[in-house]
Amino acid sequence: MATRLHLKLTTITAALALLFAAPAWAQTTAPSQSLQGVTVTGKAAPVLDIDRADVGGLGQTLAKTPQSVTVLGADLLAATASSSLSQIIKLDASLADSYNTTGFIEGLSVRGFLLDQGNNFLRNGLPVSNYAPMALENKERIEVLKGVAGLQSGVSAPGGLVNLVTKAPQRDAFTTVSLGADGNGGSKVHLESNTGWGAMGVRVNLAAEDLHTVFDHADGKRELASVALATNLAPGTKISADLEYHHKKQPSVPGLGLLDANGDGVADTLPASNYSRLNLNNQSWSQPFEATSTNAQFAIDHQINADWQARLGLGTQRTVAQDRLAFPDGCSSAANYVYPGLCANGDVDIYDYRSENEVRSTWAWDVKLNGKLSALGVQHRLSLGVSGRNATTELNPTQAYNWVGTTNINTPIALPGDGTTLDLNTNSRERAIDASASLVSDLTATVQSFVGFRTTRLTRSSERSDGSRAIAFEQTVTTPWAGLSWSPVASTMLYASWGQGVELEAVPNRPTKFVNAGQVLPALKSEQTELGVKWQPNARVLVSAAAFSIDKPYADDLATASGIPLRVAGGKTARHRGVELSAVGQVDTQLSLQASLTLLDAKYTTAVDPILVGQQVTNVPKTKASLFADYKIASVSGLSISGLLTAESGKTVTVDGTVALPAAWQLDAAVRYQNRLIGTLTQWRLNVENLTDRSYWREAPTQYWGGTYLFPSTPRTVRARVTVEF
Repeated sequence: MATRLHLKLTTITAALALLFAAPAWAQTTAPSQSLQGVTVTGKAAPVLDIDRADVGGLGQTLAKTPQSVTVLGADLLAATASSSLSQIIKLDASLADSYNTTGFIEGLSVRGFLLDQGNNFLRNGLPVSNYAPMALENKERIEVLKGVAGLQSGVSAPGGLVNLVTKAPQRDAFTTVSLGADGNGGSKVHLESNTGWGAMGVRVNLAAEDLHTVFDHADGKRELASVALATNLAPGTKISADLEYHHKKQPSVPGLGLLDANGDGVADTLPASNYSRLNLNNQSWSQPFEATSTNAQFAIDHQINADWQARLGLGTQRTVAQDRLAFPDGCSSAANYVYPGLCANGDVDIYDYRSENEVRSTWAWDVKLNGKLSALGVQHRLSLGVSGRNATTELNPTQAYNWVGTTNINTPIALPGDGTTLDLNTNSRERAIDASASLVSDLTATVQSFVGFRTTRLTRSSERSDGSRAIAFEQTVTTPWAGLSWSPVASTMLYASWGQGVELEAVPNRPTKFVNAGQVLPALKSEQTELGVKWQPNARVLVSAAAFSIDKPYADDLATASGIPLRVAGGKTARHRGVELSAVGQVDTQLSLQASLTLLDAKYTTAVDPILVGQQVTNVPKTKASLFADYKIASVSGLSISGLLTAESGKTVTVDGTVALPAAWQLDAAVRYQNRLIGTLTQWRLNVENLTDRSYWREAPTQYWGGTYLFPSTPRTVRARVTVEF
């Protein structure tokens, strides 16, 4: 407790020092005049005015982009008090949870496909790993490209691509300090300062947070420090840098499982949904999950002439994780062993899992040339690029995964720990060199064509920590993309597109469950067709609709004489077909809206096991809706109210579809008041997550090693925050 208090006092002292120093810097120096202006507190309200996104890579406005793209800006994240990926997911109906729980790395599924943590995430356009908790205080917006992203990223899962755009220096100097607290006893201080050092613009974000949850033995802490720099080296040449340090330490809360109600060894019954505060990772020897991540990115932008621009980007990331918990998995106390799941009486086996010093490093670089040209009487916009990345995973020689006994979800008991590290790990390296090109052509005044491709030379290798099972392969893949759009009137665009993506899979590092444990598998291609329409009734509102079909091959398991399966690439295929509807923007001066609806049919079309064919993909809702609305009260200046309503149909839990989660809905609410306090602009916020305190099973992912887990809804949580701008 004393350590936390000292940390918080140190952080507040540093924040106050910067707070009083920033106005002095602003008086003596001015940021580069080419930097964009900003009104911070005004932007903090959900104005929903973003009209472009970098993630698509075509250089068009969102209204003229023949792609499905969602942009979640800092204003929307602040209005909903979103501080984690699982909270962000509620803002768009095409996004869904995937093994998201307190204290652990969060996953994301788009259009029913789980994104790859190492290949589907970008930071300012450069590849990064998502094997670390995400910090949002220094993010300007989160861009999500839905569907196949082979043109934009080469190797990646087909659901979509996420680009985290960090806050850049702005023209006008400002400093804000935010103090927050929640009903569980958590607290946070966040300082943001934008100023200038000579001709260089500087934007700093500092945050420290005490994490308290409703779960037993799951309190933690985190710290963030980031700085963004930008200046002009010469007329038309800008250099920028972005540095980030984020540390989080918190016990993770494992999921539960289905019950084997009739004792036949098959778990097929949902437990009651009143376990929203249970944490089975609450042994005396339980240790927190801990992750420290550092990011550094640099970019040079050069305006060659009026028509051509060039950009060079370089980024590096390093994450060190201590993955530790008392893990509930299966049940051995009944006559028939249950896996995955729990015994009928709620018994569950506990394993002491410890994987220390997991080091993941990523290097990436990107060179782009964009410009305009005229050929064959047609105007074109050409983009050429060459990029590379190198990702390594280095683990300790051995990890611990030891059975220590059986507890019960109704009456948990203390068990002895066993941290003996006996299981060998698998280290891996992936290198890729990409070449890409895209061409946007104005065929007529109302018709545009879009073509592009990316060719990737991929090298991947892995080996056990004792040097055994060394595997390496090289593969060259090309992922084309093409689209056509027609604008019958200026406010409306119809489009059709087709594209391919490519992805990698690796066999889980579990020798007792797979003959080829830890092996990397050859890359496989997915394919997407999409039809869409976009309507912009005014400059502040965009209405979109899209219909899509995606085919994705998966690895599947073949039986062997040993009884342990062999996992092979392309053993099964899933087809996801759906319709997405969305409306985003300011309806008028008082009402802001972000609404979306997704109808999705996700089924297996081929599989080694014929039972899978025609079955609904697990943990994917057929229908999901999200509605966020913010309304400014005209009679009280500075006062507004907002609400976020999410609803979804039930998700299947088992591969045969016999068990499903019930349909669920949740309502969040907020009130915001902005005024001047002693001449200082001040904003007060009160947010309530799960206003009606509904208890339900939120998701039921089946992990790649075969375990199925249940995660509950978040109980009613109240958050308060005050932000002062200087």
